[in-house]
Amino acid sequence: MLNHWRVLAALLLATGLTLSASTIAFADPAECDRSTDPWCSIDDGRPPGGGGSGGGGGSSGCTWNGRAVPCSDPEFGFYVGSGCYWKRLDPPPAGLTPPGGKDPANGAWGVRTCYTSPSGSTVTQIYQWRDNPPGGPTPAALAQQALAKLRLRGAQIGITPDPGGSGAVGLPVWLWTAVTPGTWGPQSASASAGGITVTITAKAQRIEWNMGDGHTKVCNNPGTRYEDRYGNRMSPTCGHRYSVPSVTAADPNGRYTVTATTHWRVDWSGGGQSGVLNPTSQSQTSVRIGEIPVLGQ
Repeated sequence: MLNHWRVLAALLLATGLTLSASTIAFADPAECDRSTDPWCSIDDGRPPGGGGSGGGGGSSGCTWNGRAVPCSDPEFGFYVGSGCYWKRLDPPPAGLTPPGGKDPANGAWGVRTCYTSPSGSTVTQIYQWRDNPPGGPTPAALAQQALAKLRLRGAQIGITPDPGGSGAVGLPVWLWTAVTPGTWGPQSASASAGGITVTITAKAQRIEWNMGDGHTKVCNNPGTRYEDRYGNRMSPTCGHRYSVPSVTAADPNGRYTVTATTHWRVDWSGGGQSGVLNPTSQSQTSVRIGEIPVLGQ
């Protein structure tokens, strides 16, 4: 039945593998959902080669010779018809290369596990290459799906002078963010489809502080929280000084809008591929900056 597949190793022969039918339990079928597993297929209830008992199948689940079978199995992967399951090898064993010059981005090696008969007690396993189904998600697309699961927040802004008070020209301004998984990372997530699982990890790399006065401060760290004991010292990690007040005669309530843009690095890998995404997140506050009072003599 399997002679037409390229076989690099017959695992049954190589390992003496004989598995009980209970390993893949025949049970109520799940949906064969091509939106999540585009490689899955649904038998029409007929044995390979035509004929047979009919019944079952269709879009409601997976069948083999009219008997409901699970559409996926945690050990053997998802159902591909004719009593067989397929699970992607990620990464593939050393020495396995795409057959016939096939593009590794458009397919994958996996283990095909097949029952020898509907009522049999043994299965056979082989290495099998499968091309990506038309329209199936790429690893890069799955990375984007995983990214959508993360909550990458803008900086939880800390700033001195306090936004509720007032600062002065020439005095140090301290900038920082509270460090949480949402504001600085790391965060991880994964997305799966078609036998592929892509995992991502996101970490903040820097915060770009637009100070509202035409100046930008780039800090490759979350900054240092200000404490009273620091007095009028500059921040050792992330700070600024205003040279022009926000308060003017024409605008006695003038304020500078401070925008913090967090730049993230998201590393992803899966499906034999890897890459980097660079999303950003943003938050804002404002400060009031006046002139330093001149004391009379």
